[in-house]
Amino acid sequence: MQQVPRYLLFCEEGTFSALALTSEMTVHVILSMATLFLMDRACAVQVQYSVMLDAGSSSTKLRVYSWPERSSTSSTLHITEKYFLRIKPPLSSFQENLELLPEYLLNLTSLAQSQVPYYSHNKTHIYLLATAGIRFLKEEKAKSLMDTVRRVLSDKRNHNFKYTERSVRILSGEEEGVFAWITANYHNGFFSSNRSLSKAVGVLEMGGGSTQITFIPDGPLLAHMFSLRIAGKIYNLYSHSYLNFGKDYMDRRIKEYLIQQSPSAKTILNPCSLENDNYNYDNGDTTVIFRGSSSPSECLSIISNFLRHSYDTCYPKPCAIGSIYQPSIGSDIFYATASFAFIAADLNATDATGRLDIVKLNQTAHDYCSKTIEEAYSVYRVPSAYGSSTCMMALYITELLTFSYGFPVNTNRIFSFQKVNGKSLDWPFGAVVYEAELMARDYPCGPIPLETNAAAGQSPTALLELLILLCFSTLCAFV
Repeated sequence: MQQVPRYLLFCEEGTFSALALTSEMTVHVILSMATLFLMDRACAVQVQYSVMLDAGSSSTKLRVYSWPERSSTSSTLHITEKYFLRIKPPLSSFQENLELLPEYLLNLTSLAQSQVPYYSHNKTHIYLLATAGIRFLKEEKAKSLMDTVRRVLSDKRNHNFKYTERSVRILSGEEEGVFAWITANYHNGFFSSNRSLSKAVGVLEMGGGSTQITFIPDGPLLAHMFSLRIAGKIYNLYSHSYLNFGKDYMDRRIKEYLIQQSPSAKTILNPCSLENDNYNYDNGDTTVIFRGSSSPSECLSIISNFLRHSYDTCYPKPCAIGSIYQPSIGSDIFYATASFAFIAADLNATDATGRLDIVKLNQTAHDYCSKTIEEAYSVYRVPSAYGSSTCMMALYITELLTFSYGFPVNTNRIFSFQKVNGKSLDWPFGAVVYEAELMARDYPCGPIPLETNAAAGQSPTALLELLILLCFSTLCAFV
């Protein structure tokens, strides 16, 4: 009596077809399939998570990222930000009250745990990376603060996330610039294509405490090199961060300079503030009254003095701010983010594509800075709270880009915006990519060899098993 064949659904290029099996073949097929299912962890796509606490100068931002595990370190990670929350006060506000810090941190870890599946907690890395807000603290204060953070986050009784020696640290300004560079080039598709290095974009970042420039030089790189590996390729970047040259600290430096010029004065004219913008400023044990005088030429003279100090003695050349070496910016496109973008938008100095017009910014800055604070609001609609800051920053940015960084005043290579393809250009995204690349390993998903009952391995049974295994292996690779 002829045996009725059994059938197995077989996948082929997204379709299914029936494959007839004899009873002799059935055992091998079932064993093959069972082995594949038991080896699911070695083949199925796993979702990975990362928790990032961005400890900035004004707040701590909690971000949770996820991405499917890749099969090879030469492929690009596909990371998405699945949760974001800004929390005040900033971490630095606890420097005198360390006993209150654990509760602050545990609230953050509790929120993070609610955003990550419980079965992934022990495989999810947690990071607290601090920037200029902590970098500017006195060394002993910063150390005590970060030691407390480490003690809380390293205690497994407080959360189930994965903690390592890299989990808590103060970023250097150069790291911050590099991470912003990764973010920008990730979101514009540079890493997922075979573009030449000349297609990578440089990044100009302006925060409250520091400003950064990061790019791939066209020529030799003599100093400030930062090497990193993304999707199997090595990139050698120039990156430098200028502490005390961020928006808030430049404003403070101008005020301190004016006080030094008139140490006994109780009332001082500030050329970088708009007329009728008058305010008190605490200077140690005394209070100084600043009155805005709306003088763009005087303001620019003070700013230029900060940028040009020690420039004549710099080595090796060329130099950017003061005596700091910087290679030529070459012909790359640059993204100008954070305060660069805010000021350019306030003074309408960009076109519809976000391209920055430095000539227009410079002309508008001088016009804007000559007005009273009421006139500036009436014409440019800049809120009074930011009126004088916008004046100072517009003058500062034009001088920084042209004299210090070396952009031609008529350049068309700077684009000023906060997002690319709808994605934020903040540095924490790049930090997650960088950390994931450091820990990356290959996870091959290939056929699993099984014994056959044919010495030469060429029997129909062996070929069938191999075909099934190849099919399911291919299916696994594309799930």
